[in-house]
Amino acid sequence: MDNNNQKEIIAMVERSLDDFRQGMDSREKLSIRIGRRTTQIIRFGMIGMSILGLALFYLIFILTKDFSNITVHMTEMSGYMHNMEKNFTTVAGTITQVHETLLVLNESITVMPALNNSVGNMDSNLGVLSSDLHAMVEQVQYMNGNVANMAGSMQVLNNQFTDMNRTVGAMSGNVHDMAKPMRVFPFQ
Repeated sequence: MDNNNQKEIIAMVERSLDDFRQGMDSREKLSIRIGRRTTQIIRFGMIGMSILGLALFYLIFILTKDFSNITVHMTEMSGYMHNMEKNFTTVAGTITQVHETLLVLNESITVMPALNNSVGNMDSNLGVLSSDLHAMVEQVQYMNGNVANMAGSMQVLNNQFTDMNRTVGAMSGNVHDMAKPMRVFPFQ
């Protein structure tokens, strides 16, 4: 029995070692698989980092290459900024003038109520003047009638003078006829 027991122990140890060896093989295969996956991840990570590094290097290269253009444009911008500063100073001066003008305008507008009262007084005075002018127009129309009457009277007077002139001419002829007998005397 002793022998049997030893065989069983040996068989048990062999099985245990066999199981251990299979476990170690499985573990080794799993470790190799994990190692391969880790290697792939590291490779892709390194490739990605390399691409990112190249892109950054390219961007830095482009940036350093364009620094001369940037400095030229910055110089131009400083000139524009100087002109803008002058323009802002001009605008500030103009705004000050506008403020002063608005103050003067405000003072001028404060006179407007008094001016409104004066215009109201002028309006009433113009109403009185208008009625006076209407009365004057009536008087002028009346005078026009009188002047027309005077013109008619002057025409009559003119006709009378013409008649009187004829009459005086006739009288002259009559006096001449009356004076004919006096010509006989030597008074001439």
